[in-house]
Amino acid sequence: MRIVHLVIGGDVAGGQVVALRLARAARGRGDHVVIVSPTEGPFLDRAREEGFSVHLANVNRTFRIGDLIRLARILRRERADVLHTHTAVSGNITSRIAGRLANTRVVTHIHMVNYFHPNPLRAWVLRTLDTTTARLSNRVIAVSEAVRTTLLAQGYRPGRVSVIHNGVEVVQPDPERASQLRAEWGLPDDVPVIGEIGRLCTMKGQHLLISALTQLPDTRLVLVGADIEQGGEYARQLHDLAEEAGTSDRVVFAGFRADAESLIDAFDIVALPSETEGLPLVLLEAMARRKPVVATAVGGIPELVLDGETGLLIAPNDEAQLTHALATLTNDHAYRAALGSAGQARVAASFSAATSTARTLEVYDDLVR
Repeated sequence: MRIVHLVIGGDVAGGQVVALRLARAARGRGDHVVIVSPTEGPFLDRAREEGFSVHLANVNRTFRIGDLIRLARILRRERADVLHTHTAVSGNITSRIAGRLANTRVVTHIHMVNYFHPNPLRAWVLRTLDTTTARLSNRVIAVSEAVRTTLLAQGYRPGRVSVIHNGVEVVQPDPERASQLRAEWGLPDDVPVIGEIGRLCTMKGQHLLISALTQLPDTRLVLVGADIEQGGEYARQLHDLAEEAGTSDRVVFAGFRADAESLIDAFDIVALPSETEGLPLVLLEAMARRKPVVATAVGGIPELVLDGETGLLIAPNDEAQLTHALATLTNDHAYRAALGSAGQARVAASFSAATSTARTLEVYDDLVR
């Protein structure tokens, strides 16, 4: 089988991580796999290092006919049996049409709830195009029941939308790695450390964590990720906020890290106060490493995090709830340990990478048959 994965960009993020994991598994069973991205970046560097062929086609703009044709030509040249997309709305619209032009089966992977433009007219146009072209997808994979529900409400056909939860493998924490990282960041071993991994943007709620830190004495915060949406403007706002709050000496801006998963070992708590999510890999990875999590009850997060059992859930944009949840965990080591152990057990039982990968490969096989 010949498979093409189309990702949203060249940076390393959840969708790209899933795409690469699937690409490895497909190649491991003898399939030919190619990766297409609109931009260069560390993800494509990693894909090339692992021996995957890479093409560029910027399909993230809805009406760029030239790039639509370019993608169709790549699919024809690669004689692709399956195009598996990990993009946002505009990329999904364009890639479905390209897939039809190239006579390639299309699997649309929706990693988070669809976001449409704030302009009402443009939002209506995009929503209509997305719903209409969804009929060109042979199969739609939603990462959570919550995402599937929003797609059906939008008008996607129920028979084509299935849920395949993201999955990860259980990893035991590495205390030596944790000490090395804390020394690198100048963090004492005996203070609670809260960490968030994700791109720096308003939607991910890093500003809420900085504000909450004012009520959490003797606690440190590590923010891992780059500001790729506002060209550094949001990062500057976060630095200013920490200065104004008097917490700049307790906040580490770690920037983009290719080894982001292993950084979790240095955290006592992993926080994700996002406004919207699908089924975030960072929470899965944290729980797989026996770390307690604090996250907003949005998207598919409640399907993973059982409030009070495997982590703590809060309302989005509620700084008071966030602060209270973080204070509860920073002050109770035993509770942190109990949540972490329960979270790891839940991931092992219900969110394994092997199961997620196998179910996705079965989708390919069904379509090609």
